[in-house]
Amino acid sequence: MKAKNAEVRHRAFSLVELLVAAGLGAAVITAAVIGFAVVSGASTRGGRVDVQLPGNTHGAFYGSAATYVSVWPNPSYAEAAKASLLRDKLMEDVSSATAVFCLGRNGAWTNTRPAGVVMTNANDFRNTATPAAFRQFLAGNNVAGAATFSTNQTGPLATTNATIFVVGGLASQDMATNTLNFVAIYEIDFVVATSPAGTYASVRRYDPDSPAVPTDFYHAFYPGENNVSGGFRPLACHFGRTGTGGTYDVAPNQPFTFLWWPDPLVSRLGGAAVPAAGSLPLRSAYSNMAGRTALFSVVPVFPGQ
Repeated sequence: MKAKNAEVRHRAFSLVELLVAAGLGAAVITAAVIGFAVVSGASTRGGRVDVQLPGNTHGAFYGSAATYVSVWPNPSYAEAAKASLLRDKLMEDVSSATAVFCLGRNGAWTNTRPAGVVMTNANDFRNTATPAAFRQFLAGNNVAGAATFSTNQTGPLATTNATIFVVGGLASQDMATNTLNFVAIYEIDFVVATSPAGTYASVRRYDPDSPAVPTDFYHAFYPGENNVSGGFRPLACHFGRTGTGGTYDVAPNQPFTFLWWPDPLVSRLGGAAVPAAGSLPLRSAYSNMAGRTALFSVVPVFPGQ
């Protein structure tokens, strides 16, 4: 009897059992392949779209003579990955900066992106502690026209576009004539597409060695969406030092800025109307950004402090 039980315990699989196991394995592998195809294809849902841009938009953004960009409509996982990398690049640039200012604008910035600002003894950058003061500083040094950036740079930006200036240090120790260098310039723009109907969003990074062609960028397309009242705003909210009199001046020592970038994983661009900037509590002016983007950053105005 013991010999018979041993024979049963060491019996090999039958052909029927092998066929059943092979069939189950094939079913599992097929399900995995289908699942992978669904996840991979989600980033290309709706097919790639050639978005026609008005005027010289493509040239101003990317330094090219093309009239359109080819992009996957939101949600796009590939662009979301690029957006995350670009945000990491911003924080890397900030870590080596002396100051960071985000200025709001409604139109395109048509000036040549500068490598820095030529300064003289008349310039005292220590007084340029707010985005509003930095706007006047740029205009006074002929870097950007007075009308390029909005006159209201306090608190939450009500503009549709923005530029982030990551400021470096002085080029030399010459106090008579010197240059204040820029580490990088970032631009965030929303453009009404010519065809198909929708809004095209672009976030780009330029540096002194590449002022016309971005070193890094990501973009997103919102089919059928308009960035009008209740659109993607504010792009930033500046909090200045306490005691300077502004509603949003609540930082005891180190002023900072909230930044929101368009999210390639979110299909809807519009939402509730932006509340009045002076309403209380302070967060009411930007609380409607919740759920619109996961690309949120807190940037110190003076990282070296």
